[in-house]
Amino acid sequence: MYTDFLKTILENPFFVKYGLVGLFLNCVFASVIPFPIVLTSTALLMDGENPAMVFVVMAVGSVSGGILTYFIGQDGKKMYRLLRKTHSEEHYRKSFDRLNRHGWVIIFALSLVPILTEIVTIIAGVQKYNFRKFAVAMSVARTASAFASVYFGNMFVQYFNTLKI
Repeated sequence: MYTDFLKTILENPFFVKYGLVGLFLNCVFASVIPFPIVLTSTALLMDGENPAMVFVVMAVGSVSGGILTYFIGQDGKKMYRLLRKTHSEEHYRKSFDRLNRHGWVIIFALSLVPILTEIVTIIAGVQKYNFRKFAVAMSVARTASAFASVYFGNMFVQYFNTLKI
């Protein structure tokens, strides 16, 4: 009963229809527009998709999306003007100062948090932060995040599959 209810909720996202390809696209697009990746991955796990494949696709897609937003941010003038409409000049100056002082630590930490990860990758691109340092910190964080999502998503699916309600 609960699993049927959950399946109807989780299978509604657009990307689930396309399986692993949909998950990859979801991960890349989520770096630009916040789409819920966890819903897509959990729905695929509920449909019996291999957790290792879900993890690999999720990690590669998330890292690819992070690199994409970094390069979008490198077109600094246009992106900076767009972002500046929502935040003050002082806010961005502080963000740039923090990124200069704590660089990879900030990129790593914020890459673990949905929505903030997009902001930090764009700011790193706008500031033209060292790409190697950026790529390593962001890749490790997003891979760890993908692992946690798949691990806990799989536990969630197994738990609900054991319920006989």
